[in-house]
Amino acid sequence: MTPTSSPNLDKLRNIVQKFGAHSFTTGQVASEYDDEPANAEAAAQFDALLQRHAAVLGIQAVSAAQGSSATVWQLA
Repeated sequence: MTPTSSPNLDKLRNIVQKFGAHSFTTGQVASEYDDEPANAEAAAQFDALLQRHAAVLGIQAVSAAQGSSATVWQLA
């Protein structure tokens, strides 16, 4: 996702629902969305995006991964 493009919330919702009951990281979502490994910039973008749209996507932050700023998420 480029910084100027708006997110496709349906695509994000489908990605997070794939994880089901399992927790997932922002980096995993970014990688799935862009269909390539996420770099730190993309992960930061997606972290802000997921925070902003958590209620719409039906997710909640669980914690930050140990020793990193990556947020761990789960379905709410």
